[in-house]
Amino acid sequence: MKRIFTLIAGLSLVAAVNAQPCIPNNSYTSPGFYPDTVTNLPPVPVGVAYSGVITAVIPTDTVYMTYAADIDSVGVTDIQGLPAGFTWAANTVSAFFHGGDSGCVAITGTATAGQVGTYPLVVKGMIHLTAMTMPFQVPQDVNGYKLVIGTVGFGENDYYSFGVTDLYPNPAADVANIVVTNNETSVVAVNITDMIGRNVSSTSHKVNAGENTIALNVASLPEGVYFYSVTKGAQSVARKLIINR
Repeated sequence: MKRIFTLIAGLSLVAAVNAQPCIPNNSYTSPGFYPDTVTNLPPVPVGVAYSGVITAVIPTDTVYMTYAADIDSVGVTDIQGLPAGFTWAANTVSAFFHGGDSGCVAITGTATAGQVGTYPLVVKGMIHLTAMTMPFQVPQDVNGYKLVIGTVGFGENDYYSFGVTDLYPNPAADVANIVVTNNETSVVAVNITDMIGRNVSSTSHKVNAGENTIALNVASLPEGVYFYSVTKGAQSVARKLIINR
């Protein structure tokens, strides 16, 4: 059955990981945007490196002018309304994502005290689709997202506390993505131990205020059950990780 899909550009905001500004959260499988414009982006504290997060899952088909259409790709061409010092970048060079795939865009920056306020955003998008065997390019704006910049110390405790909200995929084969929330810029240690407590991997990662995705290379680990821990100072979260190929 053809899925009627609102023709809007998809985006995803995540903390910069390795060379990519963001990694799509593959735990989302239904077409849509996470979070939506009602939930909105996390607030922006002053003086702290920021990265917001939205994940887009692009459908394979839609309805265009009452005709069934196949979606070739959906992309972001610009994000208007960003305060000075904030930029955006996608996980693909073109900022376009193929139908049936997930994609992401990261908005990053550090707010100053003089920027306190609310900044409505307009995401300029373009949809490439095929209907009636003919190609179409459909521009579409997304309204509703905004950046809310708070005062100094804003949200230091209630903005985003340190924690681990997701691990995907689990079981993992080559790469396991850990989603870490944090209320400041800091460095976390990620350790993986086997079932008898032997440490098999130790890495350090910079995380920003907001939601961050840490990509762990687990390709060298044999299949089995492991435990991973994410530690920031005296705080630590430990969870199970399964390697299966």
